[in-house]
Amino acid sequence: MRFYKIIDGGYIISIGTGNGGTEITEAEYSEILSVIRNKPQAPDGYGYRLKTDLTWEIAKMPDPEPADDDITAEEALDIIMGGGEL
Repeated sequence: MRFYKIIDGGYIISIGTGNGGTEITEAEYSEILSVIRNKPQAPDGYGYRLKTDLTWEIAKMPDPEPADDDITAEEALDIIMGGGEL
């Protein structure tokens, strides 16, 4: 089985098996997975990014952008009943 990691800007973005990313050993994969599973709890509005040295960096999360495609319950019912389109 092939194990890999994807790194961007000094951070581990993802790990996995199969094609893709930079090939790593099963031991390295297991070590990274263990670190991920033991990620510390972040305060509200913050998250953690995993650095390539397997340490966590706290980061403020961006405010969610409002969705432009939100519809009201009445509009949804009208669409379901066939009376309108988006």
